Amino acid sequence: MKDEEALLQLQQSDNYRVLERLNPPGRYLTGEPLTPRIGLVLDTETTGLDTAKDKIIELGFVAFAYDAGSGRIYNILHHYDGFEDPGEPLDVVVKELTGISDEMVAGQHLDDEQIELWLKKADLIIAHNAGFDRQMLERRMPIVVEKNWACTLNDIDWQAEHIGSLKLDYIAYKLGYFFEGHRAVVDAQATLHLLTKALPVTAKAGMTRLLEKAREKSRRLFAVGAPFEKKDELKERGYRWLADLSFTDPYGKVKKGVWSKLISEPEFESEEQWLSSVVYSGKPALFVKRDILPCDRYSVREFCL
Repeated sequence: MKDEEALLQLQQSDNYRVLERLNPPGRYLTGEPLTPRIGLVLDTETTGLDTAKDKIIELGFVAFAYDAGSGRIYNILHHYDGFEDPGEPLDVVVKELTGISDEMVAGQHLDDEQIELWLKKADLIIAHNAGFDRQMLERRMPIVVEKNWACTLNDIDWQAEHIGSLKLDYIAYKLGYFFEGHRAVVDAQATLHLLTKALPVTAKAGMTRLLEKAREKSRRLFAVGAPFEKKDELKERGYRWLADLSFTDPYGKVKKGVWSKLISEPEFESEEQWLSSVVYSGKPALFVKRDILPCDRYSVREFCL
């Protein structure tokens, strides 16, 4: 029986779910975009999870053409994958997770010239967990400081699409394909592929929804000096405790730790009212607000008080 015949039979049954192995195409759509833009999906593998100290050991990206108006993705322009020697032995956990060995990175260096060429060309840089990849890359290649970023993990409402896990391989499974992950360029290809898929509930393409979210005005709120007894309400509301963030209170004392939340423009007024009435109980509000520029999204600058 041919694969096509077996596939048809399985799809007609409610007892099976068919997944397709990801074989990255050179082109997703024929023709040319009306409003052409260049996107870059990238992924990094690193020595650890500390964006201030750990090092990149592998970087992979896929550059592609897309239409700014529709979000349709057309052809693949370039792809890159390279290793870099961190100058220290890799942790056992890193080796097991990534499949990268000390021998693979020994004496290796990223091709800065090639990477920077495509970073300059890109109108938008995309990552699955951009808050991590951007901060790792900004230390290694400061050129990304001026670029606009989007995040497939945070900028698509997966819960509303009835997808319960944010892991890339699980999202791929729910969208009908699978891949061998935890290598940089493979993860980048898998991330790009999900952007071409129709989302389960809204039926919008992933890229369309990503661009809608990336274009929204956003503001980060810092609930400076929030009473300790309000922590549960803040957490339930979606605020995150930033333990290492320092600020100066109204009495001139430097303190560490603050609750913070990123909100979109329709929420500006209602969220600030909630902070004033619920967290600060009608007293003069101490919260700080910072409007986030597109080039600041997912950068450490987003968290500057």
